[in-house]
Amino acid sequence: MFENIAAIDIGSSSIKLVTVKTGFRDFQLKSFNYEEIDPDNKDHAAAAVATLQKILAEEDLEGYRVITNMPMESGIIRTISFPFSDVEKIADAIPYEAEENIPFKLDDLQLDFQSLKSNKPGEGRILLAAALKSNIMTFLDLLNGVGIKPVRMGMESNALYECYRYFNKIENEAVIQIDIGSSKTVLNFISDNHLLYTRAVSVGMDSIANVIAATLKIPQAKAARIMIDLNIDLTSFENNVHREHYKSLGISRPQLKKIFTAAQDTATELVEQIILTMKAMKVECGDIVYNRALISGGGSNLAGIGSIISEELEIPVDALPFLEEYSERNIRTQFPIAFGTILAYINRRRSSINFLKGEFIPDVAGESNKIYYLSGGFAALSFVVLIIYFILTAVLTARSNSQYNTILAEQYKRYFRTAPAGDPIEEATRLLKKEKKEFEAIDKIIPEHASFLDILKDIAACFPDDSGFVLNNMVYNETILMFDGTAGASASIDAFKEDLIKTKKFDSVTLNIKYSRQNEVRFSMTIKYKIAKESKSK
Repeated sequence: MFENIAAIDIGSSSIKLVTVKTGFRDFQLKSFNYEEIDPDNKDHAAAAVATLQKILAEEDLEGYRVITNMPMESGIIRTISFPFSDVEKIADAIPYEAEENIPFKLDDLQLDFQSLKSNKPGEGRILLAAALKSNIMTFLDLLNGVGIKPVRMGMESNALYECYRYFNKIENEAVIQIDIGSSKTVLNFISDNHLLYTRAVSVGMDSIANVIAATLKIPQAKAARIMIDLNIDLTSFENNVHREHYKSLGISRPQLKKIFTAAQDTATELVEQIILTMKAMKVECGDIVYNRALISGGGSNLAGIGSIISEELEIPVDALPFLEEYSERNIRTQFPIAFGTILAYINRRRSSINFLKGEFIPDVAGESNKIYYLSGGFAALSFVVLIIYFILTAVLTARSNSQYNTILAEQYKRYFRTAPAGDPIEEATRLLKKEKKEFEAIDKIIPEHASFLDILKDIAACFPDDSGFVLNNMVYNETILMFDGTAGASASIDAFKEDLIKTKKFDSVTLNIKYSRQNEVRFSMTIKYKIAKESKSK
């Protein structure tokens, strides 16, 4: 079925729009659009409408099915377990559970739920979502005011989860998704590609922008821009001082210290909320060993935020894999939820939460039918062509079957030096599988990427000419080498890092200055080395 779909993600500081065109089996990305909401306008709804009007002046959504999400801070979510897993029984019990778990009258709420994975046999776990009908109406009025009538209103955490499912290439892993926005952070806990738990915490980058605005006595919009331009490094205050970039922005060193402290406090509060959520989830799901955390959102651009989260949670932290062919930072970090909204609509529209039900079902049937007239005509024509093709194929196949079987038998005898006992293709497939098993056994014994000694040799060639340079501790795994050490000066450590990067033999080199004093700098370094493409694919 052909559809034009537009997903609108309305945040507290910006609005993102993604448009796609669907086909029989896949979809085609058409456009991305990003506009910031004026933070100095105290009427957020009016500011959002103005931003939407600016987007619509560039992007005509006539003929599009528009989908969006209810901001998680405007809703209520609860995770509930039942001693049975029958969905119909659970649906009947939802009103009673909502009365006990949600402090509002049922008549004032719009309820929906979706199933979650349970580790206990016979148990049914659900994610119950509720939103005040007045909040839904306010959100719809905002969109209707610019001529947008959404056909679906989902939940941000589902969109983020669908984005992980679509781009993730690692099976059987447990991950924490951390989408750091302006006013909130969305957390998803996933195991074996199943969503286990979700929560939104009120920690975001606005707190840093607020400190910048108060410290420099400037408007909020300018403070948000300076926060991006400053690109503060959370791992070390001295790193920011050495760069001296803050001076070009008119910031003094004491002011920089105040901003740096506020940024670190925000990162610390975020980590505390993540750990608190992990403890709450442990009560329901038991102990889970997480393989990594994946960060996204505008806050993921803060230098060092991943290192802080990794150090506190004691797991690796990576950027959420997302449209890696796009180099623009805004797209890579701020569009996963908008893009995931489309994926949730396409893949799980019946099994995930949608607030536009009951009295909020959109009246777009007449408009929708017009969209399908042309696609229906093409579908009918395609069907006729397909029937003709099948008839011609059947005739040609019937004529050539005998000759084909003879050729197969001759080819089998030529390659395997014996006549096939049965179907030549089945016999050849069986022999091929046997050969593949033997090849895989050999391949596991003989690695294809560089040896550990080769990697050490490449790193040692870049050691700085510094008498105080000492390595104290080293940890090595399949793709990462981590070590701690000391040096006489931070300049020699920076030169060491740059020399490693210049070799172009490593995917990334991350330096963390732990502390610095006269003639002694303590540091840690993480080196992720490259693996041959053939090894990655296997």
